[in-house]
Amino acid sequence: MLFYEKAKFNGSKGKMNYRIEKYVEEDTSEKRFKLTIWEGPECYDATKKEKVETFFEYSDNGMLEIMDVLNDL
Repeated sequence: MLFYEKAKFNGSKGKMNYRIEKYVEEDTSEKRFKLTIWEGPECYDATKKEKVETFFEYSDNGMLEIMDVLNDL
């Protein structure tokens, strides 16, 4: 969890790319994980393809849910 306080994690599985990052709600300052998935081979900043964003609880359980989603790619 400490990694996500200062960094974003980018990875890929097959033709799909993903980014996991901390997201802070402006209204409430609540922290959540944001998982973004898009089809490669372009990186996050260069792709023109649609990105799908999903939010998860900022906790170990939230990370387990993210792992389930990535395992299903």
